[in-house]
Amino acid sequence: MTEQRQFLQVVDPDVAVARWWAAARPVPLASEELALADLCGRVLAEAVASPRDVPGFDRSNVDGYAVRAGDTYGASELAPARLRLRPEVVVPGVPPAMTLGPGEAVAIATGGAVVRGADAVVMVEDTDEEAGVLLVRRPVVPGAMIAVVGNDITRGEVVLRPGVRLGPRETAVLAAVGRAAAYVVRRPRVAILSTGDELVAPGGPLLPGQVHDCNQTFLADSVRELGGEPLALGVVGDDPAALDLALRTALHERRCDVLLLSGGTSKGAGDLSAAAVARLPGPAPAEPAVCVHGVALKPGKPLCLAVTAVGERRVPIAVLPGFPTSALFTFHEFVAPLLRALAGLRAAAAPAIAATLPHDLASERGRREYALVQLLAGPEEHVFKNMPDREGSSGHAPEDRIPIALPTGKGSGSVTAFCRADGFIAVPRQTERLLAGAAVEVRPIDRDAAAPDLVIAGSHCTGLEHLVDRLHAQGLTVRLLAQGSQGGLAAAARGLCDVAPIHLLDPDTDEYNRAFVPDGCDLMPGYGRMQGLVSRKDDPRFPDPIAGAGFGLPACVRDPEVFLVNRNRGSGTRILLDALLGPGPRPSGYSHEARSHSGVAACVASGRADWGVAISSVADAAGLRFAPIRLESYDFVIPRARRPRRAVQLFLAALADPEVRADLRAAGFVL
Repeated sequence: MTEQRQFLQVVDPDVAVARWWAAARPVPLASEELALADLCGRVLAEAVASPRDVPGFDRSNVDGYAVRAGDTYGASELAPARLRLRPEVVVPGVPPAMTLGPGEAVAIATGGAVVRGADAVVMVEDTDEEAGVLLVRRPVVPGAMIAVVGNDITRGEVVLRPGVRLGPRETAVLAAVGRAAAYVVRRPRVAILSTGDELVAPGGPLLPGQVHDCNQTFLADSVRELGGEPLALGVVGDDPAALDLALRTALHERRCDVLLLSGGTSKGAGDLSAAAVARLPGPAPAEPAVCVHGVALKPGKPLCLAVTAVGERRVPIAVLPGFPTSALFTFHEFVAPLLRALAGLRAAAAPAIAATLPHDLASERGRREYALVQLLAGPEEHVFKNMPDREGSSGHAPEDRIPIALPTGKGSGSVTAFCRADGFIAVPRQTERLLAGAAVEVRPIDRDAAAPDLVIAGSHCTGLEHLVDRLHAQGLTVRLLAQGSQGGLAAAARGLCDVAPIHLLDPDTDEYNRAFVPDGCDLMPGYGRMQGLVSRKDDPRFPDPIAGAGFGLPACVRDPEVFLVNRNRGSGTRILLDALLGPGPRPSGYSHEARSHSGVAACVASGRADWGVAISSVADAAGLRFAPIRLESYDFVIPRARRPRRAVQLFLAALADPEVRADLRAAGFVL
């Protein structure tokens, strides 16, 4: 009669996972540097900040003529504006060495650098040439047909964070910021053994009672899909000595990070694999290797989980049931999450997503239109009600919060728009507009698409990256939306973000931020930033600053030959500058806008502009003269309904953390 051995102890699946992970202590493996050509499919191990602005200069989006927008106002087909056409032609790759004067125009090709003095480009289709005169038949506004410096990516902006699986979109971003290599998480080396006299490798002849081994192929391809490196070690028969040798080879010679076996883990006399694993040393002295043998599953009850020590390394081992269906269930339920942790990947996300639109989305009738979207967590009152059942929906239960599908809008030339999108929605071809609140189906670009844990919308700051880095290290996914202070306030008022950074000066009270907090929101103190006038150190028209003193605008900014680079509308810096300028005429270049402090610094450093207003840390990094104007408060508006959320509490804890505050002080911020 065959001896029947009982399992060590049949445990609950959650208990089995807890025991195994406690013994294995899985963390992302060490990083390795790879060339750009080898990065696709790998998991990023570092935060990648752009060393430059993209684009790095103001460039034309079309073939046409660089002009001063004001010279075209009132132009029409019957009464075109007449501009003196300069003989030069601005082509891509050649920096223009000229300044465009009033009433002048110069030909410019797509991708050409916008000349000094110009603030718009008129398309060639809207013009005619006539004996050295350009006839402009349609007016343009400042900024028309121009991609301003840093419009896509600003210098110092973190474009990719650790844990991202690099695909073609992400590698394109790395290329766009000039990275030829990056550090990625080393792929987990997973040794795979099949056991049993009845198993034959695919392609081999079968004797009566034998079957082809399909588990090794399934497990190897599943490991590869999860970012691991499978080490297929073949089939070992029911021979204890041969099995012990195979285990030693996998652990010591092949130096695997994880060892998978299938078969030989039942409670009968054929329980060879579990017995062989039990003979291995445990993860620590006096600790057994086997953590669990027997889990309350159907199918999959014979599962055996263990951890052995190989020098200083802890190697997790799973002995999966031999039946393919049981092996499939137990692999995905127990092994896959551990492999993802070792590979630096987050837990698998839901494969399909139902969401709603935060605002109207127009479309062209007669064509199916696709819109890239980012997923944001919906407000607390935004629950899954009255949503029609659709095939492939996300499976949200009633009363679950519905994610918001925020359409991205950086244009076809933006690298980051495609990289940062979580998915896309399809607007039916006979639909001209989807209304705010409409239910939409988001088709994920990859299986990891999900709403982030924390959404920060408003004014961007390099100091904010310190806070986000801390939250990311704690396992949170954070999405930063640089929309300016007023854009952040609008998002907070509508419950579309968790945190809105602002720095808005109230001219009536000379106080920052408090007067602008919407109803239902709280203001949390942040830190101070010194705003100042930036100019090139070799420009004699600007006086040197006086240490420790506030600084007004020097008289030279009113010189029509001295050009300003302004900030975008809605930004706190733009509002501050308007207050300094007063109601009088605006300086040259006032309509030239940059979307960040880094963009201002880049324009001044390149000579495209002569001065602007930015924070001291950015000016120092760009090697510019900095004349302080005033210390401003960079604070955070938080919707009261979102404040209890765990991610918001972790943000506030990071803001108060002494180590983070020390990092901010070291970077030049005031606390």
